[in-house]
Order: sequence, then C-alpha cells, then structure tokens
Amino acid sequence: MTTLITESQWSQIRQNAALPQFTAARKLLHEEVADFLARPVDVPLLPGGYYHDYFCPQHAVQLVFEPDSPRLHRCPVDGAAFSGEPFDSAWRWSVNNRLAESALRLAVLWKLEDQDSHRQRVQEILLDYAANYAGYMTSAGRPANHGIAQFSTLDEAVWVIPLAWSFDTVRSTLTQAQQTEIVEKLLLPAAGFLTRRHFGGIHNFACWHNAAIGTVGAVTGNEELLAFAIDGPNGFHTQAREGILADGLWFEGSFSYHFYTVAALLSLAKATANLPRWDLRRNDALSAVLRAPVLCAYPDGSLPATNDCWYFTSLNDDCCHGVPKAPAFYEIGYAWSANPLFGQVLARAYRHGPRESLDALLFGARSLPADGSPDPASVNMAASGYAILRSQPQAHEPSAPGSEQYALLKYGVHGGGHGHPDKLALTLYAHGSRQAPDLGTPGYGIDLFEGWYRQTISHNTVLLDGLSQPPAAGLCNEFRAEGPIQVADATVAWSASPAASRDTPLDAVPSETLDTYARVKMRRVVLARADYIVDIFLVDAGEERRIDWIYRNAGALLAAAESRPVLPSALDGEGYEHISDPRSFPAEENPRLTWKTGGSGMRLFIAEPAGATLYAGRAPGNPAEERQGLLIRRRTASQTAFLSIIHLFGDTPRLASVTWHDSDLLDTGFAACSVQQPDGQDLWTVRLRPDVELPSRLAELPADNRFEYTLES
Repeated sequence: MTTLITESQWSQIRQNAALPQFTAARKLLHEEVADFLARPVDVPLLPGGYYHDYFCPQHAVQLVFEPDSPRLHRCPVDGAAFSGEPFDSAWRWSVNNRLAESALRLAVLWKLEDQDSHRQRVQEILLDYAANYAGYMTSAGRPANHGIAQFSTLDEAVWVIPLAWSFDTVRSTLTQAQQTEIVEKLLLPAAGFLTRRHFGGIHNFACWHNAAIGTVGAVTGNEELLAFAIDGPNGFHTQAREGILADGLWFEGSFSYHFYTVAALLSLAKATANLPRWDLRRNDALSAVLRAPVLCAYPDGSLPATNDCWYFTSLNDDCCHGVPKAPAFYEIGYAWSANPLFGQVLARAYRHGPRESLDALLFGARSLPADGSPDPASVNMAASGYAILRSQPQAHEPSAPGSEQYALLKYGVHGGGHGHPDKLALTLYAHGSRQAPDLGTPGYGIDLFEGWYRQTISHNTVLLDGLSQPPAAGLCNEFRAEGPIQVADATVAWSASPAASRDTPLDAVPSETLDTYARVKMRRVVLARADYIVDIFLVDAGEERRIDWIYRNAGALLAAAESRPVLPSALDGEGYEHISDPRSFPAEENPRLTWKTGGSGMRLFIAEPAGATLYAGRAPGNPAEERQGLLIRRRTASQTAFLSIIHLFGDTPRLASVTWHDSDLLDTGFAACSVQQPDGQDLWTVRLRPDVELPSRLAELPADNRFEYTLES
C-alpha cells in the first residue's frame, strides 16, 4: 500500500535533518515532544467542547491551557480563574488537539531517530482513541453539527488528520490486529461520519471535511473516500472553483479563514502526493491562494484583520489558530513551485524568526533565497473588493522597511457568515504601525464579539440611525495606481428588496435595519499622496436620517477644542454602549484632530458646517483592554458629503495646515482646499460632474501643485 511519505522520501528527510538549515526545525521538534512527555495528557473519556469558549469574557483573550489543570483555567491578563462549564469542556478540545498533534511529532521523531519509546506512545494514543471513539457518541448536550471526539464536524476533521498521519508513519510496526482496530474503530468511522455529515456547500468546513476524508482514504487505500473528497459534488475541485475568488482569496473575506481553508487544501494535497491519480500539487488554485495574501499584506508582513479574522494574522508568524504558522504554507508552496515570490516571503519571515516548522523539515527545499522581501505594489483585489493603495514617504523621511503608507478601502462581497457590516471601511497603516486597523475578532464566545467587533460602529465607515449596515456587495468605480495621485473610488447601494445569497446572508438582519437602508447609496473616494490622503464620503439616504461618520485610530485622540461629557444616550446605537468617556465638542473653523501613540500618529483635518458638534470617546481595540480614540461626525440629512484630509506621520507631523475654500460639495457641485507642507502647497479641487464651472478665484490661489478629481465622468 502506498504511504503518505515513502521510505525513499524518509531517507531524504533524514539527510535534510542533519543539515544546518534544518537545525531549528529539528530542535523545535525535540522541544515539542519533550514538552508533551513532561506534561502528558490522557485520551479523555468525554468529548471536547467549544474552542471559542476558552476565552476570558472580560479581556477577549484566550485562557492559558495547562495540561494538568482540567478544572481551573486562568486569564493571562490578570490571572482571574474560571472553572466549570463551558471552560472544562473547552479545555478537553485542547487536550484532543494536543494528543493528535503530539502523536504526529512523536511519530516523526521516531522515524528520524528510531527511539522506540516515542513510537510506543503513538501506538498507545491511537489504540486508546480507537477504544473510546464509539463511546463519545453517547455524550449529551451536543450541537446540531456535532463531532464525535470533538465539538463539531469541523473540529473532528482537523483532529483526525494528524492521527491518520501518525498511524501511517508507525503502521509497519503494528500487529495486523492493532492496524485493524485503529482503522475500523477510529479512522474509517471518523471518515464515514464526516462523509455522512459533510457540510454540503462551499465553506471552510467542507474543505476540512474533504481533507480528513481524503487523508483517511489515502492511508487506508479507500478509493471511494478519495473520489468523494476530490471529485465529489462538494469536493476539492468544486471548492477551489467556487470558493476561491478570481483574485485568489477565499470568499469569506478573512485572511485567517483564508489560511484556515488553505491549510485544508494543502493537507489534502500532501496526503495525495504519492498517488498519481489523485496528485493535486500542480493545481493552479494552490499557487493562487498563496500569492493573494502577499499582495494584501501590510508593509511589515502582517495582514489586515478583515471580517472574522484574528488580529495577529501575519505572513511572518501565526496566521490562524489550529494551523501551522504562515511560513509553513510557503515552505510547501516554494518546494512545489519554486515561485520566487514565495521564496521572498520565507526570506523575510526567517529574519523575524527561525526556520522551525514541521513542514519545513518534511517538505521544505534545501536552498532558500538568502535575502529579499516581497515588494507588492498598489492592487485592487476586485473579486474580494479590497482596493489597496501603497506609497513611500517623501525623500525627506527615512524610507525604512515598513515605513510606507498603506490604505485599504473595503467595498466588495460580504463574506457569508463571517462577514462584517463595514462597507467602505478604511484601514490605514504607516510608519511601521497599524494606525487605523480593522479589528477583526476575538473569540466567538464573548459578548464583545457580537456587541462590538461585529457592529459597524467599530469600523471606519458610515452608518444610519445608529443601525449597523446590512450585508451588501459594492462596486469599484475607479482604481488608479500610477501618477501623482493614487485613486480608490467605490460605491455600495442597498436594494429595497435585497436577495439573500451565500455572500450576503440576510436571515438574522432585523426588518428595521433593512427598511432603514433600503435604497441607500454610499460612495467613498480615497485620493492618496505620499504624505496624506484626501477622503471623500458621499451618503444618499433617500430621506432624512441620522448619519454618523466613524473614525477610530490607535492611541489617544487629542481634541483641538475643549470637550464636555455627554450622557451615553446621546450616542445611542448598536454597539455604541461600548464607547467609554463619551464627550462632545464644537467643530471650529478648519478643525484639526490628532491621535498619538508611540513613535507615530495621525492628524485629521475635516470640513464641518458651522455649529456642528463632534463626539469622541474611547473604544475597545484588539485586545479589548487596549483603548483607541474614536471620533463621530454626526449629520441629520437625506444627503451629505464628509470631506477629510488624513495625515499619517512619524515623530512629527509634516502637514502644517489645511484650508477649506469651499466644502459644500453637494450644494455648489465642487469642493476645494489647500494643503500646506513645509516644502510647498497643494491645491485640491473635486467636482461632482465635469460640467461644473469653478469660480475664477480658485485659479488665483497660490499652489505648487494642483490636483483635480471629478466624481462623475
């Protein structure tokens, strides 16, 4: 029977393991095995609970998993202890995960060094699970999509894959009776259960189901399982064709779920690599899904936390819970394709940390690029709806790695059940830090998940009457990456009779929200220069509404005018209750507001009507205890235009002032402002239509550079 890794391949792996470039990977393997043996866990008698319940309700951070503490679970922030349900069951989720992953590492280390005690422990884990597996089905309190050993079918699939690899690695040392017991009481029952309970649609669940079913099929030589997982109605090819968008990103719009899904696709490809009929390594989709995140990454290699994305997601390190670190993905991609871009990702990652993944040891190329970093340009990921503008600072600023200005305008598909209500949200990065980041999500089990992170108020966009936006998909009007200014211009419009789809689920959207946004149209235009951004946000609400423009930035908001406290009721709306220390202050002429944190900051120049009131407060970041300054510009109107100049700076702001000459864009058909820098003055003019005549006085204004943008051609 063909094995997942042949003896000749193991011989090559042993040779690689002796080379200096794989020393860190072998060292980590030893450390992980030693940690498991020093802090062992036994196969539990009850199934695992819900992973997302293992989070501190107050701080939105994962609790510390201690293998020897099944009934006491501590928060890493303040040491608070939690016990009972759901924490104890969630602890068993980690026990199962630890056993499965440790069994694989024990098996690999045995294969490299032939220490039989490692192989013996693998055998014990497999046989114990085979003995207990049927009994898990009798446990009460399971969800509709329940697994057997684990909480859900998704968890079940992820758990069984390393066990199947472990079995395949030590199989030759097991008696026929032991092999039969593991195959017939553990592996085939798990694969059969997942086949019967297959997700049945395009989803990361389905990809993991396929990976588990196909891996068991490869290990047991079951062609029916392989055919189901790869060529079936919801198999690998269908998922790749319908779930991966034309720009290479997974449709759910989250970079951590993207990598979570890619881990499943690669897992199935690794399991079938020695089966000529089923070999998936050359499938174009695998290169596309590895390339796309590189195009979207922040300058430092971390990734925007769009939709339900973990905030820590990065190309350099962790990209999602429950999967290898991101460099492991690119080890496989580079080994299979020798794509220079993947080699550059690895070169940058290994400047941040060692080359230590198990995938590097088992599948990595002997030779990697010695230096280099990806140098992506501005890009419009049109299928996903991510318009990304990148620009280097002017020559007067040090152009250190990661110092470039990065702006992401999010306008596209909703992302299904993991989407957030944040059409036309703006995400900003500059000078080596996330200035105005998308916050993504903490664990799903805490109140803030739905109450804050999944509400429009936590994103830099606009909402009406305090109600979060319903799902929708916007369109890009113009994207321009070359020339003196870069342009990202997008529109979103809500229908009076919206139709639900996989990308825009509407079942849980209240009718009040759908009615409020019926026939509403919004448009955002981002015009980027090296040192600042012109931001134009147009809202057509159809009838008079309360319109709130939101901006949240890292650090404290230093208001330009004296503020006074307001009652929380003044900021009534979905998620608004999480804004602490709410205050109001009048909008002075040419208002200027500043956020400052660490060695960088942001300065916002806004055009506000006379007598306007601004609101400010502190809001949860990610993690939740990190508070960020939030600004609300509020209008009551049927139509309005919010005009802003956003200046991201290092130690010292460079924009001295912004003067708004005309800001009644919707009334006069044009707006104009002067932006004063130390080395010159820029004059900006924005027209609604090309036939709008500009007053002659604008031509007489002093300017070193003149820029014009027309909204309707």
